[in-house]
Amino acid sequence: MSAFTVKLKNQPGGIAWLCEAMASSGVNLLLCATTHGDSGVVAFIADDEAAAQRVLEGAAIGYQLQPALTVRLENRPGAGAATFRKLADVGINVELLLPVRISEELFYAVICVDDPTAAEDALGDQVVKE
Repeated sequence: MSAFTVKLKNQPGGIAWLCEAMASSGVNLLLCATTHGDSGVVAFIADDEAAAQRVLEGAAIGYQLQPALTVRLENRPGAGAATFRKLADVGINVELLLPVRISEELFYAVICVDDPTAAEDALGDQVVKE
């Protein structure tokens, strides 16, 4: 699995435009977005990565594609702190976090890190295998 990041102008309709382009090709997204000043970043995973790449390239939308891991945490105070401390203690930088499912007991997130193999080793059974 991979995660996409797209930079957009911070203006009305930016996310709508991206989602409409994907929907017109039948690509379903799970996304989050944030803005800072005049720009914004949308991070997403797509149910069809190859189709999402074709849509982005066809619309001349610049993007970054990174390998991603799905991680499972208990949904309780301190679980995130413990998980991300494990990564930090072995020198792994978290570059993206995308919440994908939250229940009363568990929190699942897609993360992109600078060393996915080392992150899998550090997190062990918290990494969800596809």
